[in-house]
Amino acid sequence: MQKNIILIMICLSLFITSGSAESITVVDSTGRSVSVDVPVQKVVSLGTGVAEYLYALDGEKSLVGRDSYSYFPPALEEVPIAGKSSYSPDLERIISLHPDLVIADTMLSDDDLKELENAGIPVMLESLVDPAKDNEVMEKLGALMGKEGRAQEITDFIGGYQDMIQERIAGVKPEDKPKVFFEWAGKPYYTVSNGNPSDTLIRLAGGDNIAKDLGNSTHSYPTVSPEWVVEVDPDVIIQQRSSDKAFTEGELKTLRDEIIARPELADVKAVKDGRVYLVSGELRYGVRSVICQLYMAKLFYPELFRDVDPEEVHQELAEKFYGLSQLDGVYTYPTGSSI
Repeated sequence: MQKNIILIMICLSLFITSGSAESITVVDSTGRSVSVDVPVQKVVSLGTGVAEYLYALDGEKSLVGRDSYSYFPPALEEVPIAGKSSYSPDLERIISLHPDLVIADTMLSDDDLKELENAGIPVMLESLVDPAKDNEVMEKLGALMGKEGRAQEITDFIGGYQDMIQERIAGVKPEDKPKVFFEWAGKPYYTVSNGNPSDTLIRLAGGDNIAKDLGNSTHSYPTVSPEWVVEVDPDVIIQQRSSDKAFTEGELKTLRDEIIARPELADVKAVKDGRVYLVSGELRYGVRSVICQLYMAKLFYPELFRDVDPEEVHQELAEKFYGLSQLDGVYTYPTGSSI
C-alpha cells in the first residue's frame, strides 16, 4: 500500500505543480517537462494534426495560429498561418500573437525552440502520428485547456471503434492476415517499415505489412524493388496520398488505375483480385486517424466488418466534433459498396 501511495505521488508531481498561478507540468512526447499556466486561452499549433485536435476540443476559440498544412475542418482557414510547419515557423509572428502555449512537432529546431522559450512561451513537442498514442495527447490537451470532459468524449468515441476493431480481428490467425503492400506519398515502391506510424496503423487494422522488417531504427521509409513486391505477392495494395484539399472520386480512380496499369504488377494477387485501394492522407493524422484504421480494417476483412460503414462513422465524427453536416470529397477508392 505504501509503495502504491509513493507511486501516485510521483505521478502527480510530474503533472501538477502549484505556485502563485495554477499551472500544470506535462511531459511531452520527447520526454521534456513543460510547465503551462492553465487553463490555456491562446495556442499556436505547428504540429501535424494538432489544430484538428484543438478544434475538436473547443472549436477555434483558443487557436490563434496554425501551420499551413492544417485545413480541416474548413473553418481553420480563418485562423492565421504562423508558419509553414514546425520546420519553418514564423517566429516573429508567433511571438506577436502572445500565445500561452505553442505546440510543435520534432521538426522544430533547437534554435527555434530556444527563441520561443526565451520569449516566455511554453513549447510542447507532440507528434500525432502514432495511432496507439493519440488518445494520450488528447487527454493531455484536455487537461491544459480545462476541457477534460470534452477530451473524454472524444477519446471514448475513438477508443470505442479501436476496441471494436481489436475484438473482431482477435480470432484471426497470424498466417491468415492479409499481406499488405503500403505505398507512401504516391512514390512508386516507397513504403514503410517497422516503427513507422503507418506500419502501426496497418497492424492495428489487422494487416501484415510485407515491408515491416526492411527498415531500421533511423530509417522507416525504405524503397523496394518492383521485383521484390512481385516475389512477395501481397494480397492488398494500399497507396496513401496527401493533398491540400479533399480528393474527388475521379482523382482517386485515376491514381488507382495508374497502379493497376503497371505491367510489372499484372500477376500480383492484389491486382488480379482487384484489392488495390487509394486512401486519402487527410485521414492519416489527428482525430480522424481512427477512421483510416476503420477503413483499412474493412478493406482487410470485408466479412468481419460487413455491418460497418466507415463513411457513416466519418460523418458522425464530423458532425459530433466539428459541426459539419456534410463532408466534402472522397477519402478512399473504391468507395461504399465497392469495398
